[in-house]
Formats: sequence, structure tokens, C-alpha cells
Amino acid sequence: MSYRVLVVDDNPDYRLLVRYALDGASDLEVVGEACDAARGITTAAELQPDIVLLDMVMPGMDGLAAVAPLRQAAPAAAIVAVSAYPEHQLWNRSPLASSIGYLSKSVPASRMADELVELARLLSDVDEVVATERRRFAPDLRSAGAARRFVHDTLDRWDCHELLDTATLLVSELVTNAVVHAHSEVELAIHLRPAKVRVEVIDSADAVIHRRNAADEAQSGRGMALIDSLSTGWGIDTLLSGKSVWFEVDRPAGQTA
Repeated sequence: MSYRVLVVDDNPDYRLLVRYALDGASDLEVVGEACDAARGITTAAELQPDIVLLDMVMPGMDGLAAVAPLRQAAPAAAIVAVSAYPEHQLWNRSPLASSIGYLSKSVPASRMADELVELARLLSDVDEVVATERRRFAPDLRSAGAARRFVHDTLDRWDCHELLDTATLLVSELVTNAVVHAHSEVELAIHLRPAKVRVEVIDSADAVIHRRNAADEAQSGRGMALIDSLSTGWGIDTLLSGKSVWFEVDRPAGQTA
């Protein structure tokens, strides 16, 4: 397999080094460069590369903040972080550590191509998406019911019947939250992976969602607590415009696509 590479780094010398290191590699081709994260996201949307080599420390938007909008711009691209910082200092406790590759800037040019190909293959195995379904919904409270039906029909078609109750309940909470608080159109994306199902609810509001401890008699405020207790993982990714609130639920043991 041949990989098309986009290099996003504010240091022109490092971008030149990458081109030099990958020149002549039969399975790697540098198809674009960007000197900051915002240009990187735009270029990724245009070129749809297989690998984004992303500097973690840049002026303006740093690398970590750029990951979610990059994935939105080029969903199939493997993201490989490059940094002079040691890997354990770079990630700390970030949940991104399991889905992004890491390439130290100290790696010699003679080894860069081999390491980059190996990282791309590993990320492809970890983050394989078997199928994806997307739909947009109007900023209307009735959209929660339509979103439930969309999730139910999709998971039923994928033979994920054991996940129906949990997934439809959580989607209903997230879509309702988006409609009430973001007042915007909502995009719902469902990703089938070998071991889990990931659901994203995307709106145009920049406000951060906080989990609240609702009183027993309260009629609302339990949405994020439900997500926390019923999902196997969840998070909030900031996009260039708005945010993506996502959760994952495990597929039953032994069930594969």
C-alpha cells in the first residue's frame, strides 16, 4: 500500500527534512504541506491524505486541539504526532494517546519512512471503521425521536440488537441537549468498529458541556451522568465550528463485522 502524506508543521526546516527523508520511498509520498493547524485542516479536507504528520506545538491552535477538526476534515487519515517532547510528557492523561501515533523529531531521516509506515499500519488496525452512517436533524425537539429511530434502524441492520436500548437512550439525551442548548442543526454519526460502536452528536455551539449532579426530584440534568454510567467511553471534541459529543458501547464478545 502507498500512503499519501500531509505535513503540518510551522518549522520549514522540518518540513524540508520530511520531504528529504521520504523522497524515493516507494510506499510514501508527500502530497502537501501546511505551516499551521488551521491551514492543515483546510488542506486535509482538500487532499484527503492517508497520513497527517502533525506538529504538537505550533502558534495559534496547537496539535491536540487540531486533532478533532482534522478527523472531521479527513476521516480516513491516520494522525501521527511529531514533537521534540518525550511521548509520556506529550500525552499525560489525554484519551487521544490510544488513537494517535507518535514520531519523535529526533528520529533520523534514514529511519523516518520505515517508522511512519509502521505507525500507519498500527493505527489502521486499531481504528478500523467497518461502516459509518450519518444523518442531519433539524433544531427541533422532535428530532430526538427521529434520531432514536435512525439509531435503532442502523444498529438493527448491523445486527447489534443488544446495544439498541442503551444507544437509543443515550442518543435521545444528547440530541435533546444539542437542540435545547445549541439551537442548531444536529449531525448524528454512527461508526461500526470491530469491537465497539461509536456514536457522535455534532452541533454548532462552542459551549462546553458539564456533568451535573441532579437532585432526585429534578426533571432534567441527568444526561451526561447516564452517558458516564452506560457507555464504555465518552468525550467532547472541539471542532472549528461547534463540538462533537461522542460515546462508545462495546459489541458483545465474539461478535465481529
